[in-house]
Amino acid sequence: MISFWRIFFLELTAFVRSKSLILLLAATTGWMFAAPFVLTGDGTSESMRELVVRNSLGGVAALAAVALLSSATGAFARERAAKRLQLTLVRPVRYTVVALAKIAALVFAGAIVIVAAAVVEALRSPLDRQCRHVLSPMMESPREEAYRMYAAYMSDTNTPKAVKQTKPDVVLRLLALRALDRYESVRCGASAHWRFALPETFDSAKSAFAKMRFASEFGMRQDVAGELSLSTGGVSLTAAVSNVTQSVVDIPLAVSSAAGEAEKGVLEFRNCGKTVMMLRPRRDVKLLVPADTFGWNLTRASIELVAIIALIVSFGVFLGAALSRPVALFAAFTALVVAEISPSVLEQYPDELETNPVDAIGLQITRAAAELAHPVSSLEPMAKLSDDTCIEAREVVRATIADIVVAPLVFAFLSALVLPRKSDVC
Repeated sequence: MISFWRIFFLELTAFVRSKSLILLLAATTGWMFAAPFVLTGDGTSESMRELVVRNSLGGVAALAAVALLSSATGAFARERAAKRLQLTLVRPVRYTVVALAKIAALVFAGAIVIVAAAVVEALRSPLDRQCRHVLSPMMESPREEAYRMYAAYMSDTNTPKAVKQTKPDVVLRLLALRALDRYESVRCGASAHWRFALPETFDSAKSAFAKMRFASEFGMRQDVAGELSLSTGGVSLTAAVSNVTQSVVDIPLAVSSAAGEAEKGVLEFRNCGKTVMMLRPRRDVKLLVPADTFGWNLTRASIELVAIIALIVSFGVFLGAALSRPVALFAAFTALVVAEISPSVLEQYPDELETNPVDAIGLQITRAAAELAHPVSSLEPMAKLSDDTCIEAREVVRATIADIVVAPLVFAFLSALVLPRKSDVC
């Protein structure tokens, strides 16, 4: 443990002496104060606030991630070039401890930068602003629906022969995508119901919203007329719906009457118009209920941003242990580019059945890269923070365990495996 802290402080001191931390803090402060004057919204105060919150703190996180990735790839390369790495490794300290201490030092530096940016954001934003839980209907997952529909789909005479000859996992993936976009029709005078798991702390006296997006059968813009009601176990929250299709609207629900025997957490839409309405339950129906405040949301977002930096730094230290610094830098930034473009590649790939074996292998690799790098490429918490969507505690716990604990341990172990095999170390 003593060796860990010694290496930790040596790495942190080297980072400070290189003036990298000072420059990062200066850039952070400058950008946080300049963002409101540089960014341009659509003229509304809410749009401007969302734009500033998302891009100021998000821009700092992106800058810190790039700078720390560059430093991480040189964590071992600098010592190797100066012939100091051999002296470090012959001491009675495990290679894993050396790598883990270097990762921890750089992550600590990144946490300082994120905290500094969060403090500036806290000083200029109302910390008591309400944020909201975004609840989705309680339905089986798209993958579960795909498994349930697979046998029926493959036995259907209308299913193309090429699809029947395709590998099951490819067909299941297509069915899962179809389940995600499956529409539910609500005919004139009819009703549709969706069940939600309301939080135990939900207070029906406070504001709740239904977030809806309607469509018509022919894809044309049509008038929507209907009624919404939500049973909360004690009272019923209702609202009239009147807008046009193809628009996402937040509909405030207000207490109207006792709920009677209605099941708790059921949202009902009754179509009172003259047009059949269509919705995708998994995409177009959300329930927004009060959570805590912007201050707590900012804290959770900051933890997730530190987790993203921990994942990036861990990967960079491993590359620096395995490769020379120029090669490690090239590989690291190539990985970032791949992470950024992977979703577009998957979305625009023209061959849904993946008939080309070489392309199929490439798509598998791309999917794995997109899944692993999704929090990094999207700076995921910033979108939720900017539109006052509650960053759930379970998300923070997952990010902490996966990116701050597991990823550094795994990459430190991998670094320990490759370090002794470097020709200039042996």
